[in-house]
Amino acid sequence: MNRQKQYGHLKIALPIGIAVFFCYFFSEAVLRQFVLYRAGTQSISLSSILGKLPPGIRDEVTRRITIAELRDELKAAKTIGKKINVSIMLAGVLSPEKLQEKYAEIIDKYPSAPESLPAFTNFLMAPESALKSISISRYHEFIKLLTKQRRLWAWSSGFAKLKSLNVPPQELISFLLPLLNIKPDCREYQQFYVELTELAFQEDKQAVELKAKKLDEMCDKLPFFDEQLEKKAKAKAKKLAAAKAKKQAEKTNKSSERKK
Repeated sequence: MNRQKQYGHLKIALPIGIAVFFCYFFSEAVLRQFVLYRAGTQSISLSSILGKLPPGIRDEVTRRITIAELRDELKAAKTIGKKINVSIMLAGVLSPEKLQEKYAEIIDKYPSAPESLPAFTNFLMAPESALKSISISRYHEFIKLLTKQRRLWAWSSGFAKLKSLNVPPQELISFLLPLLNIKPDCREYQQFYVELTELAFQEDKQAVELKAKKLDEMCDKLPFFDEQLEKKAKAKAKKLAAAKAKKQAEKTNKSSERKK
């Protein structure tokens, strides 16, 4: 890089760096627009400038720029799904309180939108002090509106949420019970039937246990929805088969040696 070019970059970088530091005290929109305007089309990385700031200020400036960008993205969103996803990201950056408020708003405004799943999961069996509380039965109704992949996410995230709340086994059984009345179409459902079998055994619900066990066995023959999981399962099965064959071979060799 020649001196003239290097000097040109310095002339641009210096005011941008000062602007970033100065605009730290102003709104996110002012900060981002001013910095981008000063940089223009010059080959200067904003991240390299931010990297020279003290950690505390750098993190806050980066946060403010992110907020401004997400607000722009939200304004430009054309679909309900896009609006929901971006608004959740924006609220999450703003504060935990804003995120909870946004989840509650989403349930009120978009109760049937598939993208509302995080909001429904967040408030599943929430305490009375929360902004909202979604019952297990309402969560089940919402699951029916989802596509195949989102249904898996809903069952998985919902069950994980209930376990994190340490709800009684009866509540966990109640949550998984509708799965006994559907025909599973992929191997991922097996995890739920395994859980349901164990819970039913603990609570002495034999009919539930037997049906869950039957569906668990049925899942063994189903393909995975997630190709990566299928590859892992095949590799694990191959490894187990090899270990079993090795053990059998060792047993045969020992038997032959004894005969000698």
